[in-house]
Amino acid sequence: MITTTGQVEKRKDRRGGIPACPIMSIAQPSEVLCIQDACAWYSKNYKMCAVFLVGHNAALDIKAKQIARK
Repeated sequence: MITTTGQVEKRKDRRGGIPACPIMSIAQPSEVLCIQDACAWYSKNYKMCAVFLVGHNAALDIKAKQIARK
């Protein structure tokens, strides 16, 4: 989830443990928790979902391009 300030925020369960899956949660009435190691999108090196990594890197790239234009 990207906040209004442009930061990537991982949504987590109420206890702050396992994050919600951004892909499996689409069009669901409630968020589906990440299945971590059993998921093809889970990056063991970073211990997080690859979708979050891609989104974070894209946000940083956009921010860098906006700063370069000014």
